[in-house]
Amino acid sequence: MHDLRVRSGEVMSDDPLVTFLYVLIRDHLPTGVVEEIVENHTYHEDMKYTNGWLAEYAKDLAARLKK
Repeated sequence: MHDLRVRSGEVMSDDPLVTFLYVLIRDHLPTGVVEEIVENHTYHEDMKYTNGWLAEYAKDLAARLKK
């Protein structure tokens, strides 16, 4: 594993959002799925959510990741 880290540039970050996305992509979702979400759902000024509880949880997670 150390060889891969060296070959890929020994990248480090203290940004919680970077860590979250890294683990999400590494362990749970294909990069294409994450990219599709970014491309299709992140540029709306006012997003209307169908589930208010889920939206509030997402807002809480976002706030925690932003520190």
